[in-house]
Amino acid sequence: MRNISLQPNKIYRHLQIFFVFFLFLFQGLLNAQSQEVQPCGYDRIMEILEEKYPGFHQNYDKMFLESLKPKQKITSRKIPVKDTMYVYDTVYTIPIVFHVLYNTTAENIPDSLLYNQLEVLNQDYRRLNADTGNTRSVFKKRAGDVQIEFVLADKDPNGIATTGILRKYTTKTTFYTQSLADMKYNSAGGDDAWDTKNYLNIWVCDMNYQGQDALLGFAYPPYGHPFWTPQSWVSDANQGVVLHYKIVGRNNPLANSGVLLSSRKGRVATHEVGHFLGLRHIWGDPMSGQQCLVDDFIDDTPLQSSNSNFVCDFTRNTCEDPVKDYPDMVENYMDYSSHQCQNMFTHQQILAMRASLREFRYDLPVKMDITERMVVKDTFKYNNIKIFASSTDKVTVEIRNEDLKENMKMDVLNMAGQYLLKDVPISVNDNWMRTDMLSSGIYIFHLKKANNQSAKIEKLLIQ
Repeated sequence: MRNISLQPNKIYRHLQIFFVFFLFLFQGLLNAQSQEVQPCGYDRIMEILEEKYPGFHQNYDKMFLESLKPKQKITSRKIPVKDTMYVYDTVYTIPIVFHVLYNTTAENIPDSLLYNQLEVLNQDYRRLNADTGNTRSVFKKRAGDVQIEFVLADKDPNGIATTGILRKYTTKTTFYTQSLADMKYNSAGGDDAWDTKNYLNIWVCDMNYQGQDALLGFAYPPYGHPFWTPQSWVSDANQGVVLHYKIVGRNNPLANSGVLLSSRKGRVATHEVGHFLGLRHIWGDPMSGQQCLVDDFIDDTPLQSSNSNFVCDFTRNTCEDPVKDYPDMVENYMDYSSHQCQNMFTHQQILAMRASLREFRYDLPVKMDITERMVVKDTFKYNNIKIFASSTDKVTVEIRNEDLKENMKMDVLNMAGQYLLKDVPISVNDNWMRTDMLSSGIYIFHLKKANNQSAKIEKLLIQ
């Protein structure tokens, strides 16, 4: 049944999770001559946390698994996955503030790159990116629209109009420090975060080590781990995303050598925002010797032993999946493949990210827009067109199979002739819309064909 909601979903508080992701590129990473590189320092971070909090790694995996259980059935991994279309009621819109920190003119990147970065995020998270056609057929049905959008903040914390772009000169020549936090504090040469519960803060700064590009980006995903004291997770002031200035936006002219050439389509931000919204790397970040035994706990991403190391190798298949084997999903934004082949999130990754907004980042003042999306799932025939109040807060619209060819649309008006909904697509047999946002009174429900020819009009009393 089609649900056309007139009321945004309420945001609930109940799950908690804590994990930290870093995208490290070490000293010498971008030397002109080819050399072996370590693309991620995540394993080392986990080792440090394990040393500081014995048992951290085991409980960390347990907590992540528990956090997903309410949303999806997790079994012994990997069970056969049925490719299913997921439909959501709302598009979430998140306000962003960019903090551009610069010591040199080159680091003070232009607004155009920031606008372009925003465009990349919106295209990737709405699956409007031009390269969706490159998703291999084996994964095509698993790719979906996250229905999350991003806008530049238009009001600062004091309610004053803003462009959402802050620029600040700093005497620091790099923010690649041991704490990886200096960019977030005025006192350390950075810029204090705007309230991280009300904005997605993105710091753009230089992350070099001894003159070499060392770190492309990192993010702290939702936290609140119940097994640990407050000292074991990141404070509110540190929440957000950090990006190396050379990889901000698509085709940044500063991304002109080495690994930067594989990371110049603006998708470091797509990847890090994925972490901010709760995703792990698709290979699960296994400890040494555990490859193919550790997974990301997302059922529609195949098992994978390690990251793709900035290449697009479509023959790569590093683990054997039970029952039916799949190649590595190098198309996924949460891999470390080249941006040239990244083009998708899976449906269950989408579930996890949207759950993060409802259950972890519930203080973000997300704007929620109603969407009209349907899935044809009826298996029996309807003989009549009917429009009726099926309960105190729902109106049901039933159409015949032959009406499906007419691309039917629905208008909802009050008795003064004012439109409350207009041209809502009706393309399955059985649809319903919520009416609990309407005040008591009589409303006109007008079903019409694509050419605006009337098919049925009903006046219904909503109480």
